[in-house]
Amino acid sequence: MHLYFDESGDFAFPEDRFDAYVQAALICPDSFVEKIEHYIANKNRELGVDELHAAALPDEELGPICQFLAGGPLSMLAQATDSQVMNAGAIAAHREAQARQLAQNLEHYQRAGGQWPDAADWYKQRIKRADLASRVSNVEYVQADLLVGLIYTALFKSIVRYVDDAWRDDLVDFHFILDGKLPGKLAAGEKELNVILMPRLGSNDYAMVVPTTWQQEPLHPFIAKFGSGDDKLSLNRVFEHGLRFAPSHEHAGLQLVDTIAYVTRRAILESDNQVIHRAYAHLRDLLRTERGGQAVRLVRYDEGQDSVDDQRYRFVV
Repeated sequence: MHLYFDESGDFAFPEDRFDAYVQAALICPDSFVEKIEHYIANKNRELGVDELHAAALPDEELGPICQFLAGGPLSMLAQATDSQVMNAGAIAAHREAQARQLAQNLEHYQRAGGQWPDAADWYKQRIKRADLASRVSNVEYVQADLLVGLIYTALFKSIVRYVDDAWRDDLVDFHFILDGKLPGKLAAGEKELNVILMPRLGSNDYAMVVPTTWQQEPLHPFIAKFGSGDDKLSLNRVFEHGLRFAPSHEHAGLQLVDTIAYVTRRAILESDNQVIHRAYAHLRDLLRTERGGQAVRLVRYDEGQDSVDDQRYRFVV
């Protein structure tokens, strides 16, 4: 299974105006990757571009791309936040709380007689990265922090959406591919995501449930490869390829998930743009986390504001 991730918006959270930001995931079975590569190659030739960038296209060109996404065996997710429910103060408070929690975790670990010799250095580095915007800017910190939940939800949806036996062979490997921000090296937020992902997913906050029928003979290949023998999954094997931060021109899936994030954000910001809303309508059902569920998950920190502009999100959710 190939899972692609991208975002739309700069996550700057201005205090003088409303802005919204979207992170999106595209879930593509291995058996369909060649087809999306072929589609993007043809679309780029048709448009006379080397790479598909949704923001560079006329609005009218976005509808057919969204229609293609809706026509294949693809699935997707999107989560949004905005400057009304999150601001610099809320982000700073959240980072301080995270730093305090990490310090407490280190203290508990040491009191319990933890034997990892590098534990203190690891925790202290994490505390500084959580607490100091000079290490990881608020923009990059929020994107990395919120991506953990999206990656988890995308992995979970890969199981739920492709539970049928027809997809058995597509669930024996997972590739997590993100749009890289810098050529040849990781940005600060990408380094942060690499560090926090596995510890966070291994916590009790992120439970992973698999169908009981997959335990029966013939044993589902997902269980055969990723099961740990105690009704849990081996995250190390699920993420054996790690997170791949790649240039978007190398992956059709990154160019398509860019469109998903961009169209979803535009649909939030431009309630009167019927062209964008028609394009988004192709995506809405595929974005739902479950049958009848919300199409876009709204995310914020506990330290943020409770008030959400329901009217603004009514169409997309």
